[in-house]
Amino acid sequence: MDLKKTINIFEPVKKSKGAEVTISSDSGRKTFHLPRPSSQIEKPPLAIESFAIDPDHYYELMKKVEAICCGLK
Repeated sequence: MDLKKTINIFEPVKKSKGAEVTISSDSGRKTFHLPRPSSQIEKPPLAIESFAIDPDHYYELMKKVEAICCGLK
């Protein structure tokens, strides 16, 4: 298991693309763009403790994080 990884995130160069993410390790590097949100219907989450927000909303946010993380494997 490679535990020495570096993750860099950059602002997108083109308006049509989302943030650029680069993951690098001793064995290689992978760069990809996150999808740009299609609309601003949902407010971005705040950087607060989990107990400070509605538990159902927190659960939905964590499901989204899990979907993103599982997609990187």
